[in-house]
Amino acid sequence: MRDSRRSWALLPFALLWAPVVHAGEVVPNPYAPTGAPVVLDFSRGPLRVVEPPAPRFEDLDRHRDVPETDLPQGQLPEGWVQEGGVVVPRAIAEGAEPRSYPELGELRPGRDPSRGKVDGPGVEELCAFPEDAEGTAYDGDFFRGAEYPRRGTIYMNYTGAVLLGGGGENSAENFSTLARHGHQFPSYGGGEERAIAVAQAVQADFAEMAVRVVYLERPPKRLPYVMIMMGGTYKDTSSGPAGGVAPGADCEDNGLRNVCFAFVRNDSISTQANIASQEIGHTMGLGHTYGSDRVMAFGYDTNAPIDMGFGDECTKVLTATGQGSYCKGVNRCHCGGEGVDQHDLNTLKSIYAPPGPDVVPPTIDITSPADGASFAVGEAITVEVDPWDNFGGYGWDITIAQGDTILAESVDYQLSQQFVLIGLPPGTYTLTTRIQDHEDQIGEDVITVTVEGEGGDTEAPTTSEGDASSGDASSGDASDASSGDADGQDSGDTADDGCSCRDGERLPSLVLLTPLLLLNRRRRRA
Repeated sequence: MRDSRRSWALLPFALLWAPVVHAGEVVPNPYAPTGAPVVLDFSRGPLRVVEPPAPRFEDLDRHRDVPETDLPQGQLPEGWVQEGGVVVPRAIAEGAEPRSYPELGELRPGRDPSRGKVDGPGVEELCAFPEDAEGTAYDGDFFRGAEYPRRGTIYMNYTGAVLLGGGGENSAENFSTLARHGHQFPSYGGGEERAIAVAQAVQADFAEMAVRVVYLERPPKRLPYVMIMMGGTYKDTSSGPAGGVAPGADCEDNGLRNVCFAFVRNDSISTQANIASQEIGHTMGLGHTYGSDRVMAFGYDTNAPIDMGFGDECTKVLTATGQGSYCKGVNRCHCGGEGVDQHDLNTLKSIYAPPGPDVVPPTIDITSPADGASFAVGEAITVEVDPWDNFGGYGWDITIAQGDTILAESVDYQLSQQFVLIGLPPGTYTLTTRIQDHEDQIGEDVITVTVEGEGGDTEAPTTSEGDASSGDASSGDASDASSGDADGQDSGDTADDGCSCRDGERLPSLVLLTPLLLLNRRRRRA
């Protein structure tokens, strides 16, 4: 708004490419997933993460008198810059334009531009000025789970969390580009009654879209959601002074699991809701605009006693001197011209479906291996899944169990539709995949596989992207289930919802791949 050690395998949305760009050049959207498979290495034992009890919303009133953080100003990750309350890669701030096209996959190591893609609406269906947007936005090529139109969830986190910095964006795992690594972001200090009123006002801002706002309980990890941390100050993040801050330039809303911040406490309900909705809007691809009567306006009077909404007309985008607007292609689509005007609501409505009930449950099938398949000890087991729903925005995971013992649970954050299991000892295993939509409808598929042969040491295979057993994934795309580190956090540390302990012994961290995006259209692929 206004004014130790590092395990690269655990960087969900890290920008591990650093191309030299100039104004007018094109770079990959920094939040786009890569499509790399989830790799789970069992050679050191089970990978089950024990979750500590979550803080309770009903205890919020206890935090009213908690003092604010007294820390020196943090430092943004290298290559990122702050403009007001928006933080973007320097290349984009200097005029490069982020896009999400498959042909740009070569600029991001490890990206598979073809796997899992399906057709969906493009410029002709989404744009008021398709001739101005052709070749610059909405190519209609989606990954499963991120297709348009979507349904969505916003989680307003009032209870705080230990956030992990330097690893991109993953709301489910507490990764935030703007986090102080390992710092406890404080609970909201405005009390329960005010928190509920603010959440209701934010929900009203998204009333024209199938986007729900939740705050009592955190959504399950498999479901993609935007998380906004409510409370604290800018000193609880790596950003500079601001009323709120968010990662920006997520054109076409590629990042399904962004994290943003509203530094509010005792402000009026309308002010808190205005700040929160603006930061959420930034995560969905909206920039600042001129004007003082809409939630995306830069520099409006935060003490104004009015609850603003998203703009319903094309409004000039606010840009710094010598810099371009971040999402010119999308702006050209909805407002024509040179992309210097933004239509808030039409941009959001291109992504999200109209409000209304969703009565079609999602489905998921394990297409490989076959139920009852057998594998030799040391052989990698590639589990391929076929998820589907009538709306985008859904997510899926896998659970590996032996008898009644759960060995691992992992979300396909990269939307790769693949889980690679390495190092399973001899035995029979139950593999369960579950899919969930934003109506909290769940589908599942279950198979069993057998690993035959004598037990012993197994060595995880290497790939062109890194060694799955060592945690080396230079592109940030491969999952490493054997690493005990999480971007500088030793395995003895615990985040908000993760623990690395097992009977006094270190439990290997479950390495999870970042959410991907773009996907299938409403109809199931034949």
